[in-house]
Amino acid sequence: MREHRKTAACLGLVLAVLLAGRAFAQERIVGKALYEKLQREGRRMMAGGPTGPMMGGLQWTPDGKATYAFEDGTFTRTDIVTGEKTPLFDDGRLLSAVNARTGRQEVKLPFSRFQYVDGGRKIQFQAFNKVFIYDPASGQLVLFEPERSIVGVRGRAYGDSLSPDLKYRAFTRDYDLFVKDMDGNETALTTDGSEDLRNGFPDWVYPEELGQYQAFWWSPDSKRIAFMQFDERPVTKYPIVHDVQPIPRLEMLGYPKPGGNNPIVRLFVADVASKALVRLDTGDDLDVYHYRGQWTNDGKEFTYHRLNRLQNKVEVFAADPAAGQTRLLLADSDPCYIDESTELIFLKDSQRFLWTSERSGWREIYLYDMTGRLLKQLTNAKLPVRGVIGVDEARGWVYFSGAEANGTETHAYKVRLDGTGFAKMTKEPGSHTVAFSPTFDHYTDAFSSFDVPGKTTLFQADGKVVKVIGETAVSAELRDLKLIKPEHFLFKSADGKYDLDGLLYFPAHFDPGEKYPLILSVYGGPGFKGVNNRWNMVDGNQALAQLGFLVAVCDYRGVSGRGKAFQNLHYMKLGQIEFEDHVAFVKALGRRPYVDTARVGIFGASYGGYFSALCLLKAPDVFHVAVAASSVTDWRNYDSIYTERYMRRPQDNPDGYEKGSCLTYAKDLKGRLYLQHGAIDDNVHPGNTIQLVQALLRENKRFDLMIYPENQHGIRYPHAAETRVAYFVEHLKPVVK
Repeated sequence: MREHRKTAACLGLVLAVLLAGRAFAQERIVGKALYEKLQREGRRMMAGGPTGPMMGGLQWTPDGKATYAFEDGTFTRTDIVTGEKTPLFDDGRLLSAVNARTGRQEVKLPFSRFQYVDGGRKIQFQAFNKVFIYDPASGQLVLFEPERSIVGVRGRAYGDSLSPDLKYRAFTRDYDLFVKDMDGNETALTTDGSEDLRNGFPDWVYPEELGQYQAFWWSPDSKRIAFMQFDERPVTKYPIVHDVQPIPRLEMLGYPKPGGNNPIVRLFVADVASKALVRLDTGDDLDVYHYRGQWTNDGKEFTYHRLNRLQNKVEVFAADPAAGQTRLLLADSDPCYIDESTELIFLKDSQRFLWTSERSGWREIYLYDMTGRLLKQLTNAKLPVRGVIGVDEARGWVYFSGAEANGTETHAYKVRLDGTGFAKMTKEPGSHTVAFSPTFDHYTDAFSSFDVPGKTTLFQADGKVVKVIGETAVSAELRDLKLIKPEHFLFKSADGKYDLDGLLYFPAHFDPGEKYPLILSVYGGPGFKGVNNRWNMVDGNQALAQLGFLVAVCDYRGVSGRGKAFQNLHYMKLGQIEFEDHVAFVKALGRRPYVDTARVGIFGASYGGYFSALCLLKAPDVFHVAVAASSVTDWRNYDSIYTERYMRRPQDNPDGYEKGSCLTYAKDLKGRLYLQHGAIDDNVHPGNTIQLVQALLRENKRFDLMIYPENQHGIRYPHAAETRVAYFVEHLKPVVK
């Protein structure tokens, strides 16, 4: 009888579990509730687990023998071999020095981050609105009150720049260049600065399109400062109107447009002691780009790049800082345009340098001597090379990243400085980010793929695994949502010549017997890459799909990672070749029975906004709903450097500008168009959207428009994303669970 009762109890327990499982299945989160949960908690559900969150790398001590971290109010040092933890600093000694200099009575370190300076012998940190430089060996502490930071393009903050010997700091104020010693004695190196004549402070377009955020450089011996002078006087000014108050505030922004005047850039070297200025001989042609200033390691020469207006020829010059005379170090060219991400790396021996070039059609690494003589092409892998990770000169290795599998994968490689020993370091298919210790004895590999959420592993330089230092865990909560992994697939380009990559997201409640509206998430443009082999189960596209959409991303002819010749395919044709491939992509998906090609949407911002509007206008029978934010609508409106790089000047390419303009196709609008723009966008000016609005009104077309006051290129109001989603739900009419 007891056994019968025990059996009955077990059966009851099993039945209860089954019923609970059925109830859970009935209560499974799908549709709108799942969309909201992913938007709210997606990242959190990826961070849990026994091994903690994904780590991007390690903070190394200068000797490369240990890592450090801030824990429980102090910094700890962890030996890379033994794992033993010890204090990084003598906190008591450091606190005594801080309190003695400030008159405070701190009992815990007043900073949680710092940087090594002076070759790792000292540390620099900020506290109490002051900058401190501390020597752990001697206990000496220097402090100063930093200059007020000035905000430039894309929020870049400009403040003090310490000299290599840590005796001076340089900064700009009112567009002039100054130096101060550590006692606060100030010297003006220039006095003619103004908003239109900027000494050591960049304009708008150079940082945005050439990555030239820095505009002055200390020499290695701390005796000189090389700097750029931006003469903005020839440049057309664009009005930015702040009109949220009864009396508006007007800004006039120097913004060179295609075919118009660029700023004139001059290069100078200032002697800190004498204040004498030497102007570098950069040639008579003022309609060129001078950028990427860099001292040689021995400080004997200052180098810079010169790019012609067409941007298909770059020259590297080396200048004598005392006399201003310059010599040509190397020249490179491309049949279409030079990508601005070329790398120039001087070796420590001051006799050689590395140069990355796409002259062969693929980015490869070349070794030169300081006379400009090519010594060796180090790589010929046709990957292409993405960038140099580091150079271990002691052992003779160059480490670099490269692209594979149509550019969807990023891997790490190495090659010797004599061109031998080429090897691939990372093995698993996917996306790898490798970073080395200061001594190149170890490296970390942060990895993820379509199938692997992500992990960071520590290796010895020879590739031997030391340990896994971080691993992204998929929580049980996320697994229970039963999300569908996005499908990676290939489709043919519009001309039938190339295999292109696509990625398709499904709602968790997907039923292949039903039909679903399709939404394309786009950016586009030369060198962009939309499909990458990395973990993407909780991104925004996955969330959007849960509302009953199929959400797709695709590559096109011209994306990065497939060689320069491939990127050049849409030269002079912005918005044309990629448009054809997106139409081909929609048609390829349309052959699937569950894709409703009568309900196709598209959205993006910036270039993606341009492309979304263009697709809706140019292919009204393929695309039916578009949300376009911060959009370029005509390339004559955008800046000179970006636009002319790919399109040349309007007078050189009138057909390309006309065919690439949204205004050209305003008469063809049939679907639903929602335009969004920040009222003070200094990157893609509101005039772009205003011109498209005017063209649409002339054709008596209906559309929707939202202007966001006091917002720049990135619209901050949640309203923008919320109404975008609502717009697709309203007009594509998915079955929302």
